[in-house]
Order: sequence, then structure tokens, then C-alpha cells
Amino acid sequence: MLFVFQERWNKWLDALKLDRRQQLNCVVKDDHFYFPRGYYYKYGFLKTRKDLPFRDVQEVRVNTFPISAIVNGNEVIFLRGLERDEVKGLAKRGLIKLTEPADIWSLICEEFLDTDASEAEKRGLMSMLLENGFEEGEIQQIRKRLRSRMLIRTYFSWEWEYYGHEDVMAELWPLSKRKYEWTMEVALRNARRSSHHS
Repeated sequence: MLFVFQERWNKWLDALKLDRRQQLNCVVKDDHFYFPRGYYYKYGFLKTRKDLPFRDVQEVRVNTFPISAIVNGNEVIFLRGLERDEVKGLAKRGLIKLTEPADIWSLICEEFLDTDASEAEKRGLMSMLLENGFEEGEIQQIRKRLRSRMLIRTYFSWEWEYYGHEDVMAELWPLSKRKYEWTMEVALRNARRSSHHS
């Protein structure tokens, strides 16, 4: 009897956890992305709204984690919970445009992961950042600003695969509007440069 009750209880708890997670995530509606509980970061486009219309999305970057949408040429919106197949389906229907530009924050934060990169790999990362509009001194300053917090994060998580934009924002807590906008400017440096050159 206790076993049956325990099994039901566990199923109920799992369903509740899944429901909570989905409420915090982004879901796809007919003509927009929807954030049931509102968007986590309250500084930009989604400050007072829960919907992100497809018409306002310039591109969806499928090589970031989480997948991210670009709006107004200056803001990254994290589409937490969405899978590549979901956004690929939207792109096939002509509702959004998918891109895979260099994931700037991932390149910057690679050195904080729990892995030992070779000198050649480090030079490769730096050269990709230089190609995307950064100078070596600026990269060193950005890494210096983040180093202690990111390394503490790695110490506890042993993360060895990926750090990206959202990880950086978590480590800049408490997050101000100024810090929020700074992370956006860094993330979108390559997009800004290509729009100036075209």
C-alpha cells in the first residue's frame, strides 16, 4: 500500500516539477513566443509583456544555449526550454530566420571551463574574437572582470562543456540595466559590425 502511494506521489511531484519548469520557459504560439510567467530579465523589450511576436524577431540563434532571439538589433532574448526542432519548424514555415554566428560569450568564457585548452586552441579563440570586432586588450579586461566569479562557478559545478551569455548574466548578479546592456553589446558586436559593413 505504501509503495503504491509513494509511486503516485513521485509521479505527481514529477508532473508538478515539469509544469513549473514549463511555466518558467518559453512556449511557441501561433504568431509569437510566449513566456507564461513573464520574462526573467526586466530591462528590455519584455519588461512589461509576456509575448514576443515573430515579426519583431530579426533572427533566432540556434547555436547558443539556450536558443536566443535578437530584437531591435541590440537585445538578446533567451528562449529557454525551446528545442532546435521547434524553431526549425517555424523557420520552414517562414515565420522566423535562423542563424549561427559566432557565439561571442561562449568564446570569451571558454577559458573558465574545467578543461585544459592548448596554446593553439587559445590562439584560435582569440583570433575568432578579433575577427568579430574585439581587441585583445578588451578581451583580457572582460575576462578579468568575470574571472573570479566564473572560476568559483566552475569550482562548484565542474562545468566543462559550455558557458554562454546567460551564464555570464547569472554571475553579474545583482544585474543592473547597465550590466544587462553591456552583456548585450558584447554578445551582438559581430551583428552590429556586419550591419555597418552591408
